[in-house]
Amino acid sequence: MTINLAPMQRENMTARIYREIKQKIMMGELRPGDTITLRSITDTLGVSQTPVREALLQLVSERALTLSPGKSVKVPELTVAQLQELRSIRLELECFAARRAAPLATPALIDELRGIHANLMASRQQQLMAPVLARNFEFHFALYSAAQMPHLLSMIENLWVQTASYLSYLYTPPFPTLPGVHPHEGIIAGLQSGDTEAVVREIRRDIEGHGEFLIRYLTEHGLAK
Repeated sequence: MTINLAPMQRENMTARIYREIKQKIMMGELRPGDTITLRSITDTLGVSQTPVREALLQLVSERALTLSPGKSVKVPELTVAQLQELRSIRLELECFAARRAAPLATPALIDELRGIHANLMASRQQQLMAPVLARNFEFHFALYSAAQMPHLLSMIENLWVQTASYLSYLYTPPFPTLPGVHPHEGIIAGLQSGDTEAVVREIRRDIEGHGEFLIRYLTEHGLAK
């Protein structure tokens, strides 16, 4: 009997390309309006067009990318109204995730969050965008994962990737700083004391505060639509 492994190999290649492009968006390496061509990806990775096309179309279906004329896709350019809408949805879902996760938080998770935040602050002091974005993602999704609701987690990640390219504007030095203690520190304190509402409140402050910083930056620099 002959077993054809080609489809599985292509699926694995498509998944890898999908993750790599998504990572570039999430880490602010791609900005709103940037164009991605089939040729650029195939040349960089040394792969055929088929898995690249499949990965790009998957990201288009998730609204992380949009189709452009020819064999290319583009990082979406969102209006202020669209950014605010996505932020409103994030608030509902992430506050819900935090409310479900907080009572299930273990000492090991709290220690993990504390370590992630320490690394984030070290990178922040050096004004390093990519590490700050990476640690911020790790912090929030480590917390939300504790809710043990994988479908909810997937929905939240989809919202993050739709707006992640705009973080390259938000985290242009000097990085913005919210008044008071960092929301992550408030989240950790709330988890330690068993104060679920404090955790939810700090999640809301984090999303709303940084969202307002972003809108202000886009407006001041003529980037808002």
